Amino acid sequence: MAVMVLTGAVALGTIGTTVLSSSVSQDADDFLRGQLTDNEFQDAIGPLNAIQLLTGLATLATGVLTIIWMYRIAKNARAYGRQTTWSPLFAVFGWFLPPMVLYIIPFLMLRELWKASDSTVVDDSDSWRKSGDNPLLWAWFVLFGLLPIFVIAVQVGSLTTNGIPSGDLDSVAESLVDFGTIGLITGVLNVLAAVVWILFVRQLTDRHTRLTGET
Repeated sequence: MAVMVLTGAVALGTIGTTVLSSSVSQDADDFLRGQLTDNEFQDAIGPLNAIQLLTGLATLATGVLTIIWMYRIAKNARAYGRQTTWSPLFAVFGWFLPPMVLYIIPFLMLRELWKASDSTVVDDSDSWRKSGDNPLLWAWFVLFGLLPIFVIAVQVGSLTTNGIPSGDLDSVAESLVDFGTIGLITGVLNVLAAVVWILFVRQLTDRHTRLTGET
């Protein structure tokens, strides 16, 4: 499935970005000490910028396909008589509505879609709502929604203390040095979240397929 493939690509890109950031942080420190010229430092961070760009594009594509995937499942669930709380349109707007970065609305919608895709419920009642949760979804919510908030808080605190980066080479170098550990933590969280997300997408897709009979 395209969502899983692109999520895997994002995970690989995140790993590459994390590894290169750790390596380039030494170059950044050398640059700040005056041991590297502007051109030498730009050459050093070139591969990192390229991977970050590709990872960003893959992330955007993954987001679009995820919205389409969720919308289709939500629409099918209602077609099969499951009177869900979250309409298919929330597959689109839920990612952008407050509180946004916590992804509470997508989490709640995916939780409901998991229950609504229970093929063992054959009547038209709401008994599907009593279906159990998928622990993978909870793991994804913690890794992708909750834990990154603490990382963001640390970054905001640092920016408040040290000022907002201006975007010049000195600022880029300082960011690479200052946020090395934070970048590593963020990378690990994103990779773990991607792995859990791939597993959940596959399980929900298979579960929904058993309900609808689609191939």
